[in-house]
Amino acid sequence: MTSVGLLSLAIFLPAAPPSGRLERGDEFTYVGSVTETVDRPGMRFKRAHGLEVRVFVMERRDSWSDAAVLTQLRRTDDGPVTGALPDISGSKVSQAGPPAVRLDLIRIHDDGRVHLLAPLGPAPLRFANDTPMRALPVLPLDGFAPFEFGMFPPRQKGPETKWSVASTDPARPPESWSINGHDFIQSERCTQLIGIQQSLDWEKPRGGLTSWQRTEEVWTSEHGLARRVHRTIVQRDGIATEPAVRIEVKYDLQEQGRPIGRTYDRYRSDIEAAHLASAELLPLLKDAARRGPEPFRQRIARLDDHLSATEPGTPYREAVLAVRRQLEAARKGEAIPIPTSAAPMAPSKRCKVGEEAPGFQSGDFRLSDVRDKPIVLVFFMPGQVTTEPAITIADAIQKKCGPRIAVVTLAVFRKVEEGIHDRDRLKLTVPVYDGSPAVGAYGIDTFPRFLVIDTQGKLKWTFAGVGNETGFLVKEQVEGLLASPVATGSPGGPSKPGPRARQ
Repeated sequence: MTSVGLLSLAIFLPAAPPSGRLERGDEFTYVGSVTETVDRPGMRFKRAHGLEVRVFVMERRDSWSDAAVLTQLRRTDDGPVTGALPDISGSKVSQAGPPAVRLDLIRIHDDGRVHLLAPLGPAPLRFANDTPMRALPVLPLDGFAPFEFGMFPPRQKGPETKWSVASTDPARPPESWSINGHDFIQSERCTQLIGIQQSLDWEKPRGGLTSWQRTEEVWTSEHGLARRVHRTIVQRDGIATEPAVRIEVKYDLQEQGRPIGRTYDRYRSDIEAAHLASAELLPLLKDAARRGPEPFRQRIARLDDHLSATEPGTPYREAVLAVRRQLEAARKGEAIPIPTSAAPMAPSKRCKVGEEAPGFQSGDFRLSDVRDKPIVLVFFMPGQVTTEPAITIADAIQKKCGPRIAVVTLAVFRKVEEGIHDRDRLKLTVPVYDGSPAVGAYGIDTFPRFLVIDTQGKLKWTFAGVGNETGFLVKEQVEGLLASPVATGSPGGPSKPGPRARQ
C-alpha cells in the first residue's frame, strides 16, 4: 500500500450509517451534472455544469444531525439549440473559471424534515435546540438552483406507499410522493421514491399561460441514505407540446467516509470561517457604495489571516475562497454574484451595562462561585498582536488586587491550549479558560474585550480593544468597586480563593 493510502486510512473511517442516523463526522460526496435548455423566441441556449455536493455532519444530538452542505457548479460545455442565432447560441468554454459555490448549514431531523440553520456567531459555532431555523429555499422553475438538497427526500409517516407534502411556497401546490419499487444501485438494493409537483394547468394547458412540472426520483438504501437523485423541471408555453424550458439534475453518491481528529477540525474550521464571513457580508451589500471599500478590506484581511494560519487542502476551502472573491468584488464596487449562504447569521445577544451578567462554566471555573467579589473577564484571541497586552493587563490587575477580586482570561476563536501557551511564554500566572461557553451570552464578536462585573452580579463596565489607557481604565473600575461598602464587606471576613489557572 502506498503512503497516500496509509494516510487515507489514518484520517478516514468507513461510514455507513447502521440505522439511518447521521453521526458526527460523516461525510457524503455526490457527483453529477446539471443541464439547462431554453427554447423560446429570442432566447435559445443550452448550458451544462458539473455538479459536486458534499454533506458533512458537524454535530449529532438525540433526534437530529446538524450538517454543512457544500454545492459546487463548474461550467462545462455550452451548445447551440437548433435554429438559435449565433450570438445567443453559446460556445465551448475555453478556460475554466472558479466554480459557483454555495455553503448552507442545515438540521436533518430523524423524521426526515430538513431546515436551514443560522447558528449564533462568532466561531466556534454552537448548535443547540434553540438555534434559529427556517425552511429550505424553494427550487426555481426557470433556471438551475445554486443549492442542492435533493438527497433528503420527505419521508412517509407510516407504512403508506403514497403521501403528500405541503410546499414551502404557499403559491405552489403540494408534492405527491410514492414508492415505485426497488432497484440495485452500486450493488445495493435501493427503494425508488418518486415525487411530482406540477401547476394546476399542467394536464390541460391554456393558451398564453406557462405550465410546469417538477419530477424527483430518489433511490435510497435500506439505511435511508440517498444513493441516486434525478430531477427534471419542464415548462410549456401555452398549448405547445414541446418544452420551452428543461432543467435536468443527475447525481450519484460517489464517496462516503468519516474524517476524524485533525482532519475533522480542519474541515470544520473552513466551514465556520466561510459561513461567518458570508453572514457578515450580506447586510453590508445593501449600501456597499456608501460604506466604501474599507469594511470589505478589513474582512478580506481577516479571511487572509485564516487562510495563512490554517492548512490548505480541505474540500471546504473553496467556500472560503468564494466569500473572499465576493468581498474583493464588493471592495472594487463590482456586481456581487449569488451569496454563498442563504441563512444570514442571527445577531449575537449582547449583555448590556446594568443588566445581570449571564452565568457560565468553563472547566473548573464557574461564574456563580465568585459573584461575592468584583470580577474582571478578559476575552482574547490567542496568537494575535493584541494577545500580549490583553493578558498582561489581566495579570497585572490580578497581582495588584489579589484575592479581593476574580480575574479570568478567556481564549476565544482558537483553542484554549494556544492561549495557555501564550500566557506561559510571557511568564504570567493569570488563569486562562476556554471562552466559547460565554461567547454567545456576552455577544463577543471582537477581541480583546474587557468586562467588569460588580458584587451584585451586574455588568458594570465593558471596553472593546486595547491601548495604552486600557490598563488604567480597568484598574479605575475595579478600585471603585473595592472602595464601595458592598464590595468591602465586614473586616476580616473570609474570601473565596480565585479560580485555579489551567495548567
